[in-house]
Formats: sequence, structure tokens, C-alpha cells
Amino acid sequence: MGGSVIKDKRDGKFHISVYWLGKRHRIYKHPQTQEPFYSKKQAEKQLSIIRGEVDRGDFRPKAWLPDSPLSISVYALDWLTRIDASKKTKQGYKTAVTRYINPFFKDMDIRHIRYNKIVDFKKSLPLADKGKYNVVGVLKKMMNDAWKNEDISSVPPFPVLSQGDQGEIEYLEVEEQSAVLLTIPERHRPIFECGMEYGLRTQEVRAIQKDCVVDGVIAIRRKFAENVLLETTKTRDKGKRSFEITEYMQDVLDNIPQHLSPFVFVRDDGKPYTNKNLNKIWHKACKEAKIKCKLQNAFRHSLGCQMLDMGMDMHLVQDTLGHTDAKMTKRYAKRKPVKIKEALEMRRANVIKFKKEVE
Repeated sequence: MGGSVIKDKRDGKFHISVYWLGKRHRIYKHPQTQEPFYSKKQAEKQLSIIRGEVDRGDFRPKAWLPDSPLSISVYALDWLTRIDASKKTKQGYKTAVTRYINPFFKDMDIRHIRYNKIVDFKKSLPLADKGKYNVVGVLKKMMNDAWKNEDISSVPPFPVLSQGDQGEIEYLEVEEQSAVLLTIPERHRPIFECGMEYGLRTQEVRAIQKDCVVDGVIAIRRKFAENVLLETTKTRDKGKRSFEITEYMQDVLDNIPQHLSPFVFVRDDGKPYTNKNLNKIWHKACKEAKIKCKLQNAFRHSLGCQMLDMGMDMHLVQDTLGHTDAKMTKRYAKRKPVKIKEALEMRRANVIKFKKEVE
């Protein structure tokens, strides 16, 4: 494919003529500025780019036409309609696209995005580290999907992303969990006990159905998203996470009143709990117990930190919580100075005790 630059005798402007896969394509405007080619030099420069795309095998004629489906402003909105995600996640993606991605990249061809442009985009975001991490992450997700769909030949490298200092993990000791549980009405206690026993997400423990409790095993295969039951979990493991039923948990299950709902844990009306229900019960119980801790931290964070405090292997904690990335588990290893002091003093006390026994 050679291609040529042709001058229109009527208005003196230029256009590019390309014969590609048995069809003639005429390009009259710059793909990014949408301005006509006023000089032969302008058109020839773009023709050179087209030839390079042909050589690399990523030439897409539509990308050179007005309202190209490969321009960010069009592609991103179309991507939002196709992506498979929960309602809440989609809303986050939409905010990132409409508020930050599209206003910055505008009609730029998604195939022309390079590392330096992404760095400039990251710097332009008027957000804290966590916000930048999320927004640039959406762009990266879209680029990866574009590559999987073969709309782009490769994904450009992205700058290192950091969520910033997320502070220390908030969690409860076993004794503190027990103190709060005692202030929760016995009727509602089982769902909280299960969440604490296995470090589950609230949307997972709410979604446990009777078909997940079989032969002494609890399988985590569903979750709630905006009160819609999904046949997958946050990490999309589809039931790969499962737990042997502990003696403690078996006692909890045995004492749940019989009911006809397919869900294991239900409200008085026989319907599954909502996040609003659980948080209301939890906040009231914490107030009575004079303990302050978010519900999600009382479940997952607490189990992870308790296991690490007991000296359990990091990989065991990762497997228990279902973390796909070990970095998530390592966050649980961070401790407050007072906790570190307690560990050091306990170590020293054990040494002194050992010496006395030897003497």
C-alpha cells in the first residue's frame, strides 16, 4: 500500500487516498484536530504515519475518520456500555471517564497514547494519591480491554501507581470482637459470627446460601452488589474459596432457627440482610460495648491481623482471605508502635522465663 496525497482543485485543500484490503479510503482531516489538510506537507506527514501503521499491522481506516471509534472521546463511552462490572464499579468507571479521562485526551486516537502522555495525565489530576491511583487504573483497565479486543496492538507502559500512605490497619482483638457480639441481639448474631470466623466481606457473608454449605464445607461463590445477587465474588473465583466448617461455626449453624429461605442468614422477615441492616446493628452494638471499629475491619482486617499476631505464615493468611496479590496481605503486617512494643516485651519476658527455668 503506497497511498498518495491529492489536491482538490475546487478549494485547494489536500486529502489522502489509501487503497487498503480491496477498498479505497479517502482521509480529509487530521484525526486528532479534525482540521483539513491545508498543505501538501501536512497530508504527507499523516500519510507517513499511516504507512507506519500498515507496516506494524495496526492500521484501522475508521480511526482516521470523524468520530472515530478509536478516539478516546468515543471509545471510552462505548467501553462503558460493554464492560462487565457491578453497578457501583461501573459508576466509578463512568466518573473517571467523564470527569477526567475524556476531558484530558479528548479526540486523541487510543492507539497513539504513549507513556509520556499518561504521565502528563497523572500529573494533571487534581486528586490525592488514592484518587490518582483509581483514575489512572481505569485508563489502564480500558487500554488492557482494547488490547484484548485487538483494537490496539499493545498496551503502553504505565507509571508506577501508589495509593499513598493508607495508614495503619484498624482491627479488633478476639476479646474485643466477643465484647461487641455480646451486645448484638442473639437473633442477628450468627451472620456476624460467620463473618468474623472466616474473615469474609459483608457482601459475601450476606450471599451465603444453603447450597454453599455441604459436607462440612462452606463455599464462597456469590456476592451481593447493590442488593443484586451475583454468581461470583469480588475476585471472580466462582467458588474456589472454601472453608472447612470449624467446631465454633458448626455450633453457630446448628442454632440458627429453621426457615424456608435459600439464604443461610436472614432477617425476621425471611429476607437476606442488606449492608444497611448490618451496619445499623453493628454501630449500635459498638456504641454499647464502647468499642469503635468499622464492620469491614471487624471481619477481614481483624482475622488477618489476629493470625499474623499469632505468628502464622503470611501465605496462609493470604490464602485464608483470598488475596490475589500478596501486597494486600502485607498491609496487615503493619502495626502500631504500641503493638510492636508489646511484642518486644513479650519476647524479652519469654527469654527471662527461659533463663529462670534453666537456672
